[in-house]
Amino acid sequence: MEEFLFLIKNSNIIITGTSSGIGRELVLKFLKNNNKVWGCSRKEDSIKTKNYCHFKLDLSDTSRINEWIDKVSEDTEGKIDVFISNAAIFDRKLNSLDSFKNITKTININLTSPIFITNMLSKFMIQNKKGLIVYFSSVASIVNEVGTSIYSTSKSGLETFSQTIKHELNKFNIKVASLRILYVPTKLSNKLNNKEI
Repeated sequence: MEEFLFLIKNSNIIITGTSSGIGRELVLKFLKNNNKVWGCSRKEDSIKTKNYCHFKLDLSDTSRINEWIDKVSEDTEGKIDVFISNAAIFDRKLNSLDSFKNITKTININLTSPIFITNMLSKFMIQNKKGLIVYFSSVASIVNEVGTSIYSTSKSGLETFSQTIKHELNKFNIKVASLRILYVPTKLSNKLNNKEI
């Protein structure tokens, strides 16, 4: 990951889920390389620097996503270089015990919002004839642990989407990657027990 970060300099970068964990660390690393970063999360952020702009946002709210992307495109004059889809939620439950509200929210945040944001940002990247889109998936998409059906499904869907959109955007010099993350100690992974880790 360090080598990947080292290569990106002087770019306009959008990252979801930046208040903690991987997203926050990415912001701090990218800022060291003279990048400008626009991040979002459901809470306020403590990173205070001129090259970072934080937007308080629940990714299940499409109107707020529109508002955020409009602000970023205005700030960057449409020159958006990198989109990293990092935000995710995970609530371990058997499917039969899960609620429709929780199922919908998990799918919306983990799968629908990255697709929606890609739809918006790729238009700018196509105009600029370059871009990089990275989706963070999870090893959960292939492990099939009990109680992870909705989370795992959302991550599998994200991987499938990334494989398809890669072919659609390749001719515009836009690179797409999906990274299947193993265990990383974050608030999300704190819900796992030692056996699962």
